[in-house]
Amino acid sequence: VAASFDAKSSYVNKLKKWNDLYGEGGSRKKEEQLNVIRRRLGSWGNKYVSLGGRIVLINAVLNAIPIFYLSFMKMPVKVRREVVKIQRKFLWGGLSNRIKTCWVKWEDICRPKNEAGLGLRDLRLVNISLLAKWRWKLLSHDQEVWKSIVTAKYGWDIIGKRELGNLDVPRTASLWWRDLCLLDAENGWFRLAVGKKVGCGHSTSFWNEVWTGGQSLRQRFP
Repeated sequence: VAASFDAKSSYVNKLKKWNDLYGEGGSRKKEEQLNVIRRRLGSWGNKYVSLGGRIVLINAVLNAIPIFYLSFMKMPVKVRREVVKIQRKFLWGGLSNRIKTCWVKWEDICRPKNEAGLGLRDLRLVNISLLAKWRWKLLSHDQEVWKSIVTAKYGWDIIGKRELGNLDVPRTASLWWRDLCLLDAENGWFRLAVGKKVGCGHSTSFWNEVWTGGQSLRQRFP
């Protein structure tokens, strides 16, 4: 019981820390976090760091952003753009205050090396991937404390569902749960990428599951 209580308390505390950092009234703390990234890059200077060295540093400096927070909620677009701005400026001009020309689109730079990119990690994709891991865990059969918290609030029917959407987001839903449910709202990439292996059938709906053709029977025969 004590272990369960500690785990739940830790869960709540970490959500509170995220809200303090990226929620309303968190402008000062957001700026502090951005300054941490600037200092991490600035500690090396740029006079003797090659382009390849700067690429390594940019990837490493993502550790200045608490990965746990990125796995809990979607980073605000404004904050992400500021981080990318810092990274782009350092890549092309180091720590110089002069405006430097960005010769290649950031999207191309973030492509894997085998696709003619530089292999920089895309912060948006890192964020989405970490959030998707929670969706994946909801499909697994392990018994974790956080699942009991989520199911107690949102119902047992969320377990085993490949597709979550607006109907699964009540008015009292947390920001974390809202971001999780709407993660692939635009194109349903998570649902399409995940296959389901039927076991006892308790979490499987014959009418609502997608068996073939990319649509459920309910969608094909309304």
